[in-house]
Amino acid sequence: MKTQIIPQVKRIQVYETPIRLKDYYLSKEVTEVFPRAAEIFQENGGMDSSAKDAEPCAAKDASQGGTKGVSQDGTEKGVSQGGTGRFSPVRYVYSSMEDFSMPKEAYRISARKEAVTICASAPRGLMYALFTLSELDLVNDGELCEFDVWDEPALSYRALSDDISRGQVPRTEQFFTIIRRLARYKYNTYMPYIEDIFRFSSVPAWGRYSDSISPQEWRMIVGYAEEWNLSVRPIVNLLGHFDKLVRIRELQSLALRRKDGSLIDCMDPANPKVREVISDMLAELVNCFGKGIIHCGGDEPVGLTEVYGAQEGGRLFIEHYTFIHDVLKELGCSMMMYGDFFAPPWGDYSVPVERARELPEDTDFVFWDYAARDAYPFVDALHRQGIRLYISPGSWTWACFACDIRQCYDNTRGLLKADGGRSRGMIMSSWADHGDTLLELAPPGVLTGANYSWAPESDYSFETLYLLIHKSFYGFDREQAMRLDPIYHYDAYIDHEKKGEFKQEMWRNPLKMAKFEGCHDLEGFIGSMKEAEKAVEELEPARNRTAYHAMLLAVKRTRFTAEKLLLLPGRCPETIEEGIPYGEAALKLAGELIPIRDLHRRLWFETNRYADWEICAARYDDLYDQLRIFARNVRLRRFWEIRRSE
Repeated sequence: MKTQIIPQVKRIQVYETPIRLKDYYLSKEVTEVFPRAAEIFQENGGMDSSAKDAEPCAAKDASQGGTKGVSQDGTEKGVSQGGTGRFSPVRYVYSSMEDFSMPKEAYRISARKEAVTICASAPRGLMYALFTLSELDLVNDGELCEFDVWDEPALSYRALSDDISRGQVPRTEQFFTIIRRLARYKYNTYMPYIEDIFRFSSVPAWGRYSDSISPQEWRMIVGYAEEWNLSVRPIVNLLGHFDKLVRIRELQSLALRRKDGSLIDCMDPANPKVREVISDMLAELVNCFGKGIIHCGGDEPVGLTEVYGAQEGGRLFIEHYTFIHDVLKELGCSMMMYGDFFAPPWGDYSVPVERARELPEDTDFVFWDYAARDAYPFVDALHRQGIRLYISPGSWTWACFACDIRQCYDNTRGLLKADGGRSRGMIMSSWADHGDTLLELAPPGVLTGANYSWAPESDYSFETLYLLIHKSFYGFDREQAMRLDPIYHYDAYIDHEKKGEFKQEMWRNPLKMAKFEGCHDLEGFIGSMKEAEKAVEELEPARNRTAYHAMLLAVKRTRFTAEKLLLLPGRCPETIEEGIPYGEAALKLAGELIPIRDLHRRLWFETNRYADWEICAARYDDLYDQLRIFARNVRLRRFWEIRRSE
């Protein structure tokens, strides 16, 4: 029996006696404590929540034994007594929280033929146990053995930060899917990044052009999450990343301006009107999401130090967020914020790390760093300040055509190793890029975050985790999973540090000729993508088909970009004979682009609202026009038009 699942369990003991999950039913005490229990097993073929058709079985205590067992390393262990195993119960045994050996998220499972007994001190622990039971069944294709599990998380705060402000905005049903997915992989917090996706009555212009979501719908999402033992805590940026909102006339008075009067995508903390607006906004947020942590952004306020300088900018930043902290405290909430103004992974906009101590001592700081590094010195620097810290790696679904699982693995594992269990929790960051990479491509990164937020010291190799992701999420075996690997990883053809630049090559105007230097063997790369595309079309996932279909878009766009680099010139043609094939290639590429755009549109609207689709579609339309203009100029031998645009 395979014992590795996502997230990795703390301790599991396997015995020899075979069992099958379909021979069990959910007892009344399970469904009363967790009413959605039966939904967990839909991917397993279902599990009855009633024993009305059950055949009687031996009612022996699950701790009794008689059959020799083996541990993961093959050594003989305890014994268990066999029962009929036909319609046996999954039982729940309540363990008082006064029993310090059973925290509220911990659980025990004792799986025997006569019964599966779950011990937990709270509904969340019971739910996690049921998900473990489901996942073990999925990775073993329904063929289990008797086993014992003891499990609990290493980190108490395990969240997904989900950027729904710059690209797709899920429909309500898709939010529900996200919540169920997070619960399955044992996250306990969903943090939607709602830069402008909350409909504020106090600031009607906020999110006017962004398909914003009403408080009533957010409350529905919050209520659904509570049924799955998740909390929903919003991230609303109340300083920087004001780029979409700064173009709305009514909101421009809140923005910073340079000396020449030009706008900066950052709110002006020296403007008294900003505080009035923020106070009203926070009251609405708390009324909607309830008391608890409110994440108020604060990342990358580049314009602040540009306008005011580091010293004055630092003072204004600290005063601004101290004010926000105090407003939230009066509303019964605590403030969380990004910590890069004191510990920046990039750029030159920060102040010394010691100044983080000038903020209220109960401020929760989030340190994000999405690079795979040998060391993360800012982790130690921040901990030396004695502040409340959370760690945030990245899912790596941006600047890529699909999730870069290897980069995500190295970043997540490395950052948590550097932290060494000192932080209060982990927040997996998943960023969007105006829908250029679909949100549906994020699950490999989400599952990677799930594994290491629950078990930061997990000993899974990259290959083990990669295969588990594909087995758990899609039902694919090793051979099938490896056929998809070229979609995520193509370092043999594209320099890893150039992957983001390679993605941008898709949209480069062919009239703006520049040779991309980061590729090797484009023809071999295209052949690899053709094989990967064939694999996507041939394989049929057992579950999560919507997310899987997004893989087809990823591989088609990757191949298109490689073909564009191969077929179009890096310099202006010098002769008619040289130019004609380039014109034909440009027309061919334009023809291939339209079906890709249509596929992107179809996948977008399967689960999402309109939101930023117009921005995404404009990229396709612009490139289509540019390819045809290029072809026309080449065919008409107007080489000077091309030279003039270089």
